[in-house]
Amino acid sequence: MLTNITLHSLSSLLLEQNSTHALLYFILFEVLFWALVSFLLVQFMPKRFKKYKKEVFVFFVVINVGLLYIGILLTIVMMMFGLSWATHRESQPDYEMVFFEDHLSEFPLVNSKFQEGILTIDGEHTKAISTDEKIKSLSILYDSNAEGNIGKIKKFLADSSDETRLYAFALISSFEKKLNTQIKNIQEKIENSSTKKEKNQHLYELALTYWQFIFHGVASDKLSGFYTKKIENTLAQITKHPRAFVLLGKIHLFNNKYQEAEEAFLRAVELGIPKEAIFTFLAEIRFEQQKYNEVSNYISNEHFEIDIRLKPLVKMWSN
Repeated sequence: MLTNITLHSLSSLLLEQNSTHALLYFILFEVLFWALVSFLLVQFMPKRFKKYKKEVFVFFVVINVGLLYIGILLTIVMMMFGLSWATHRESQPDYEMVFFEDHLSEFPLVNSKFQEGILTIDGEHTKAISTDEKIKSLSILYDSNAEGNIGKIKKFLADSSDETRLYAFALISSFEKKLNTQIKNIQEKIENSSTKKEKNQHLYELALTYWQFIFHGVASDKLSGFYTKKIENTLAQITKHPRAFVLLGKIHLFNNKYQEAEEAFLRAVELGIPKEAIFTFLAEIRFEQQKYNEVSNYISNEHFEIDIRLKPLVKMWSN
């Protein structure tokens, strides 16, 4: 009996036609309820989605109110889709297409003297460079007088191109012949020197020429020790020549004799070399000695601010 009454009551409620006011109240309640739930959900979103808080809030409210009769499972699916969309939007921003040709006049035209070949001459894409580009780049490298330029040219003695190998060999031979001729001429000047000062100058020039074998990479690693010994013996004959002690400091620095190098550089300062001129060497010595706190003492000077190439170095060690 009770069961019949209950079923009758339920069927009456289900079949009862809802009024317009009741439906509006229900929708309002539904919107407020999901607005509150969405607001709470938004507060616990990961930090990377925080900047999309408004969009996600609106998304949650609209989806949950609109999917009232579909169920919570689809709500979760749509929520995952929304978060995925937000991530995609963050990682793949919209880019504006720019045609470089239209803005070419706004940029200064800079022509690279070394061309494309020199940019990869020491890399792994050497085989892709044409023989003409290699020869042109080797010529520019030879004339650059840069540190290790002859050592780089030596690498092309085993190039696949016969012309490149022959040209590299000719450049190296020419450079070695020039240095050897220079050494011979200086030695004759030393023998014919009339004063001690003149002899000291020629001895310094001789040591400096020996140094070119190392600086330009003409001498191999095995021969570097031979030339550094010759330089030290030559400089040992010189007295009171400031630049000779700078060169001696470079030799000691090359041989990782940091204490001897510092003594040579400081001796050069005593003889008249400006201290700022050896700051880079002293900074290198402190770095190699792992005395990093002292490196900034030699590179934060205003003298280094003038050269824009050293700006990043000064900024890093001044902090």
